[in-house]
Amino acid sequence: MIKNFLKHILLDVASENKKTYCLKRSLYVLFFVASLFLSNDRTHAAGGETDFKTFLKAAQKEIVRQQGIIEQDPLDYQSYFELGLAYQTLGRHKEEIQAYQEALSLNPKSALTHFNLSIAYDHLKDGRKAIHHMERAQYLYVLKRNHRKIRATQRHLKRYFLSYPDLSGEKILGR
Repeated sequence: MIKNFLKHILLDVASENKKTYCLKRSLYVLFFVASLFLSNDRTHAAGGETDFKTFLKAAQKEIVRQQGIIEQDPLDYQSYFELGLAYQTLGRHKEEIQAYQEALSLNPKSALTHFNLSIAYDHLKDGRKAIHHMERAQYLYVLKRNHRKIRATQRHLKRYFLSYPDLSGEKILGR
């Protein structure tokens, strides 16, 4: 009889702990949402135009900053890569490709650079080069045994072969 009574009390305490945990979690979420609304600047609420202009200015400043770093150190792989990312945010894919190619000339074993370069070529509808660089990225990720990235490259390759069906049986740049 005492054991059954204790079991009931322990279960009751456990359910109270769950209730307080849920209550605390709900309060944290409400506090976070309220802080977002209260801290939101009202000048940015009109159609989001100011936010987009701010975004564009920040991306353009990043391009200028990376170009300045490259002028000081033309062998800086990371700056070329980040310059490519900045061009990507603005949709300037030709400049993005040039920046990634410079980065690859400095670090040809960068799987991430091959991956991003492949996506840039896909934006320009150059399926042959997109597939080539995605396969190169996949090979480098296999060497690193990065299974999550291998699966990502496989998904992209599958999409590329569906998007460019005329290239599916063809030999792609050294494949």
